[in-house]
Amino acid sequence: MKMRLLKSSLIGLLFGCLIIASTASAVDIKIATLAPNQSQWIQDMRAAGKEIESRTEGRVKLRFYGGGTQGTEDKVLQKIKIGQLHGGTFSATDFMKDYGAINIYGLPFVFESWNEMRYVRQRMDAKLQSGFADLNFVTFGIAGSFSMVLSNEPIQNYEDMKGKKVWLPQGDFVSYEAMRRLQLSPVALPITDVLTGLQTGLLDIVAIPPEVAVALQWHTRVKYVTNMPVVFGISFLAISKRAFDRLSADDQTVVKDVLSGVYASIDANSAAESDNAMRALETIGITHVEPEEGQFAELQQTMSQFNREMAIDGAYPLDIYEEMIGYIAEYRTGGGEAGSGANRP
Repeated sequence: MKMRLLKSSLIGLLFGCLIIASTASAVDIKIATLAPNQSQWIQDMRAAGKEIESRTEGRVKLRFYGGGTQGTEDKVLQKIKIGQLHGGTFSATDFMKDYGAINIYGLPFVFESWNEMRYVRQRMDAKLQSGFADLNFVTFGIAGSFSMVLSNEPIQNYEDMKGKKVWLPQGDFVSYEAMRRLQLSPVALPITDVLTGLQTGLLDIVAIPPEVAVALQWHTRVKYVTNMPVVFGISFLAISKRAFDRLSADDQTVVKDVLSGVYASIDANSAAESDNAMRALETIGITHVEPEEGQFAELQQTMSQFNREMAIDGAYPLDIYEEMIGYIAEYRTGGGEAGSGANRP
């Protein structure tokens, strides 16, 4: 009888130790985003988190804090630095100060079409992502979309824009100087303050992907959308290397596999999502405006000189800028497999 009790006690103790060991080895990765909790992005990411938890047998759990509950991107970066958070979703402008090259796609009035953008990205994405290692971050791909002009007065040409108050993300010093060169009045605000800025008249114009405008409800405070690709904005999920290194090599592989797959899917659907959002804006009464012929080319010419000047001044590496411009020229002269000008935003 005593032997049976002792055996049972030992089995219970061993089982308890296994549970404790399993619990102790589980890693929670806390990730913040401005994306609304009801957004498709959050839904996709939470589904990815469940897959990761299943494939790692509970060793890795991703916890997403949506809707900007953890603050603006700069505050999220601060919290990652002190370990309160482990990752977040960011735009290129959030890293411009320390990694100027990451904003190379976001220079104003550079790209003309989705296919042109894809041609360049196929040749440069890997190089741009590799730079995050020097910042002690791990990323899982890039998703991007063209920003269009949303306004309360129709914008058909350069003259229509002059003097208008245009929103810029805080820290985007390149776009700030670009807008001044174009004789606009740049207003730098956190993304969380833009809706109020449109409501109060602090802003006349915002340039944002139409699908983002719908998700953030900015479309409720504008009357017009101009089909003019101002910039190609990118976003990405970055997790601190310190947090990522807490995972075993096998679990790191699972996380990379799942999250890279999700980002590849999001990015592949970006053009369709943008088109759907443009149609949705028209459906709810936002007037669609086409720019006058030649206006985009005029803006391109003005900004081409500006963009090169900023590279020479060190805002981003000149060699990276020239490489991008070289691929664009290659595409437009017939080197692109999709054909010049195809799939215009």
